[in-house]
Amino acid sequence: MVARTSTFPSVPAAEYVTSVAQHVSSVCVITTGLDGERFGMTATAVSSVSAEPPRLLVCVNKSGITHEKILEAGSFCVNVLAEEQDKLALVFAGVGGNRQDRFSVGEWITLKTGAPALIGAAAVFDCLVGGTSDQSTHTVFFGDVVATADRRGADTLLYGGRRFRQLRKVFAGVDVGENEFL
Repeated sequence: MVARTSTFPSVPAAEYVTSVAQHVSSVCVITTGLDGERFGMTATAVSSVSAEPPRLLVCVNKSGITHEKILEAGSFCVNVLAEEQDKLALVFAGVGGNRQDRFSVGEWITLKTGAPALIGAAAVFDCLVGGTSDQSTHTVFFGDVVATADRRGADTLLYGGRRFRQLRKVFAGVDVGENEFL
């Protein structure tokens, strides 16, 4: 596919940020491990890419230390936070402590790659870096999922409108069993 050059100017960054803040996303902590040290950050720019092969993407700001450590380690773990884990999201966003303090919140194990996986997360995706895409201030990391864990029934912590959100529970639906798709 050929990129189309536009004759339209981009919107100002502040305008974009104001509008994109209305987008609601799940809150994740992205972690990696390297040489016995653990690194992590809070992120909302995470998405599924495909089920076969299982692959997801995460957008990571190049200015943070976690970015370089993911590149060096070649692996990362996406920890999708549950509603009650908002304090952990703040800690990994740098509110209330430096990088060394972050893993004192929550209980952590490793799955296959050695990246820290949060016990009690709504879902965990342990990934090998399968590719990257340079996108201005961020790198899009494509993760080939090598292990998962989940806490069935846990409601996911959300972020939108510059604050944490919760799902409104709706109990009417169609039971499609294990084959639920969007």
